[in-house]
Amino acid sequence: MAGETARVVWRDGEFVAWQDATVHILAQSLQRGSLAFDYMSARAAKRGVAVFRLQDHIARLFKTCELMGLPIAYTPAELVEASAATVRANPGATSVKISALIPSIEAELVPRDPRVSVFICAYDLDADILGGGVEGGLRHERLALKVERDITNRRPDIIPPQAKMAGNYTSAMFAKWRARHEGFDEIVLLDSAGYVAEAPTSNIFVVTGGGLATPPEHKVLHGITRATIVELATALDIPCAVRDLRVEDLESADEVFLSATSVGVWPVVSIDGQPVGNGEPGAVSLRVRDALAAVASGEDARFERWLHYV
Repeated sequence: MAGETARVVWRDGEFVAWQDATVHILAQSLQRGSLAFDYMSARAAKRGVAVFRLQDHIARLFKTCELMGLPIAYTPAELVEASAATVRANPGATSVKISALIPSIEAELVPRDPRVSVFICAYDLDADILGGGVEGGLRHERLALKVERDITNRRPDIIPPQAKMAGNYTSAMFAKWRARHEGFDEIVLLDSAGYVAEAPTSNIFVVTGGGLATPPEHKVLHGITRATIVELATALDIPCAVRDLRVEDLESADEVFLSATSVGVWPVVSIDGQPVGNGEPGAVSLRVRDALAAVASGEDARFERWLHYV
């Protein structure tokens, strides 16, 4: 069970037991959704355990705090080292989640005490969380995707899509929940103009004529895996365009896949119940997936700079 794990959590400069890494039920971030976070992967690579693109993830956390005005008191370098230390303190961890939140008990929307605490957890998803019986957490290798048409993607005039804030995921959570009950694995969100944006926690790519295309950065979360794939495509001699996509582009694509730290490259085999291509993971998707795995494992010296060994 997740509550019984022996793992420790970094909390404001010290390690505490997993079950003690808590805040009050009336904590401002819990009540108002004002928690900033980022999620990273750790794995055994060629020269030891490494966190993939750790500095970039921490930079994105600071960008979220900047966008939302959260007064984080640490430096990026301090949180890079704290993240590495947390992985070292939790052998076998494959996931790293860092959260910046306001823990004070508040009565109003604007906190009187805006101090931001930082928590860093390093754990194994299967052993520490899914092993506790969390329903619906297991991921299929072949993705059935639904185009969500009732709600739109996160809007810049509310909370920018580039901000990884807890409150930014609520409407998409309920839409995905409905889609799961309908037999789909994931949804893709459209922007207010009807263009393809992203999945709730993943970016999206289409493959047409052997080349990749993905929506522009101003519409979506600046996914670390997305940026990795765009750069990796050049090394693989795969054309990659960043442009607006319509639903018709998804429906007519040879291949479609999602990308995220948690899933890597996730091939889509159907959209709204209709097959993508021949209904099987495509050759380009699998090539990009395997190349990404090789980079994260330290097998491609060209991208060794992305590995932060702990």
